[in-house]
Parts: sequence; structure tokens; C-alpha cells
Amino acid sequence: MKKLIVLVLLIAALAVAPVLAADNGAGRTKAGTILGRGFFATAGFPMGKTTELNVYAGTGWNFNAVTLGANFLFRLVDIDIEGETFPLSLGPQADISFGYYNGVVLGVFADLRWEYTFDFPLNLFIEIGPGIDIAMYNGGTTMDFGWRGGLGARYVF
Repeated sequence: MKKLIVLVLLIAALAVAPVLAADNGAGRTKAGTILGRGFFATAGFPMGKTTELNVYAGTGWNFNAVTLGANFLFRLVDIDIEGETFPLSLGPQADISFGYYNGVVLGVFADLRWEYTFDFPLNLFIEIGPGIDIAMYNGGTTMDFGWRGGLGARYVF
């Protein structure tokens, strides 16, 4: 009986999801994954028509660190390709990683994102950004130029 109830609720949620996402993702919370410097869970929270707060948490490819971060993106322009809108956004990003060589790495970056939200509840994006990594480990501190980036897919609620 419990499995039947879960199945019915799942089917109902999948049936209603396209209707809830009918505005093509504008103003809706998004959650999903990013593959890039590692594997991350991400959530996006619209703060207005042109701004969005994104948070993420995950690990590097070799599972040697845990990273927590956020970015605040400002929509620069909506690129129109054959009647479809592809927003291009830019904003600051900061993250902190624990575990690299038993140390801590702080990162500050300029994040550029290009995304598309389908008519069904799916948002795909690519993002990249240069910045600075400050690593503190083994009693020393280093500062290096770094990059962040990845491909992401998110469900639009």
C-alpha cells in the first residue's frame, strides 16, 4: 500500500510539473547538479527578474575535499536564438574547500553563466569564471590564479 501511494504521488507530481513550469523557469526555484571541478549539488533562488542567488555543495573528483559556495548572478542580456531565450548572467562567486592537503582553500571568482530553461521543468547551463584561490595548509599560505566552471542540469520547481 505504501508503494502504491508513493507511486501515485510521483505520477501526480510529474503530471503537474510542466504546468508549474509554464513560465519557462522565470521566478522559480531550481535544484540539480553541476559537473566541473568535481560533483556538486546546486540550488538557485531568483531574487528578482534579473538576479539569482545560487548555492552549491560537493566534492572534488578524487573525493579529497568538501566544497561549499555561493554566487549572486545579474542577468546581462537575453540572447534570442530562433525565438528561444538564452539568458547570459555575470556575478561574484565565493567558495571554501576543506580537506585539500589537510588544509582550507578560499576562492573568489567572476562567474559567467549561459543557460536555457525548457518548456518542461529542466534548466541546463554552462558556467566559467576566473579568480583567485587562497590556500592555507601545513602552516603556509599561497595565492594562485584559478578557474571555476562546469555543466549543470536543474529541475525547475
